[in-house]
Amino acid sequence: MFKKILYPTAFEKFYQDVLGCITNLKRVGMEEIVLLHVIYASQLPQVHEGYVLKLADNLRHMLNFRMEQAARIVEGAGLRPTIRIELGVPHQEILKVAEEEKVDVIVCGRERKGALGEIFIGSITDRIIRHGTRPVYVPKCPDIYGADRPPLEAFCRNPFRRILYPTDWSECARDALHYLKGMKDAGVGEVVAAHVMDEKAMTLQPEEKFREFERIDREKLLQVKEDLEKEGFKVKTVLQAGNPRTELIRIARQEDVSLIVMGAHGKGRMEGILWGSVSRNTAEYSERPILLIKGGTCVSGSGTTSQKDGESLSIS
Repeated sequence: MFKKILYPTAFEKFYQDVLGCITNLKRVGMEEIVLLHVIYASQLPQVHEGYVLKLADNLRHMLNFRMEQAARIVEGAGLRPTIRIELGVPHQEILKVAEEEKVDVIVCGRERKGALGEIFIGSITDRIIRHGTRPVYVPKCPDIYGADRPPLEAFCRNPFRRILYPTDWSECARDALHYLKGMKDAGVGEVVAAHVMDEKAMTLQPEEKFREFERIDREKLLQVKEDLEKEGFKVKTVLQAGNPRTELIRIARQEDVSLIVMGAHGKGRMEGILWGSVSRNTAEYSERPILLIKGGTCVSGSGTTSQKDGESLSIS
């Protein structure tokens, strides 16, 4: 499942922390890390193309030293490094290399830019998740949420200790569930299966209708629990009413999860609404690492679930 990982880096100050952290995936079968740096073409002088290419070659020469440092970290963990230095638009090159190398997951480390953080929408990570087809792992580092080393090291040592699996019953969420089942041998201690009933949508319903939706959602969570237990997982269920964007982050913290595994909707017809979503918000603001799954339905999913066949209203 995690045999080959792509780690794009701009040599941020936390990149060695992230790299050291993901080498722990060796225990679940990882063999190779593709180290990628993209020279952003638009940041080079707008001069003759030949000069730009010569300048890029000079940059590659300087970058090789940094890449070799990173490669030694990978080799020190008993893994095989592959070095790629490309010229182009970062998210496009990252997705191209991911396809060429046939990686199993892309690791995107980010750093917050002040008290309110960077604007996630439009960022490289955002574009990789929106336009790519492969799972994306977003780790959390001391530089993002303060220099609190013990929690970081705990996530690194055992990233699968306790997994939060949020679902909105969509096809995309089912893709994430299927992926989660494949992690059975990763040493998962427990799965917390959670559904948040959208409180705003629920207030539009009569009390008896709300209770009916609650009953249906509880039964569906029980089905998920039984399904995972058949695969050998220990499972806890959580059903909440509230704002899904904030409740999932609260649940992750309250349940002390080490990883969130959830579906990520890709680029679809309702793109503007689609990416103002729970998965984006969770990746941006949760202090817990998150693995966003891009299955076939997640690439072109609508980003909403309709109220059919007794399903509750909820957004993901």
